[in-house]
Amino acid sequence: MDDLHDAEHERLSDVEADLADDFGEEGDTPLRRFVRGLRDLDEADVRAVGQYDGESFELLYLRDDIEAALEPDARTERVKTLVLKALGEPVNEPELDGYGDLNAVIRWFDEVVVAIYPHDEWSGAIATFDRANSPLVDLASKHLS
Repeated sequence: MDDLHDAEHERLSDVEADLADDFGEEGDTPLRRFVRGLRDLDEADVRAVGQYDGESFELLYLRDDIEAALEPDARTERVKTLVLKALGEPVNEPELDGYGDLNAVIRWFDEVVVAIYPHDEWSGAIATFDRANSPLVDLASKHLS
């Protein structure tokens, strides 16, 4: 796993070109829509954005308070866990063929939402968000808890 001490970009708007270039995304794909949508988000709610390819991971954006709160070794271990979770989600599942390809896996925690956006079996993007200000999560929690 790569050394993850520094994020490559300080602003979310700079992340879009990297992800689009690295995944060769053309057309209106889910990952491309996600990347495009980063520009519209309030950066205060986005904790981190990175991309994975096999066991390597590139941290593209990390909010300052998250960087300050996690020691580099703890951050590396957390990223390893997220990448392993991402690699454990097959993009195509024969039993669910009628559903199409898997576009995202969302994990809701008490404080954080983790979104995994696979590009193929071995690569994709991972983003983490503060759970506050997440209407979908809040509505589901209210009615399903």
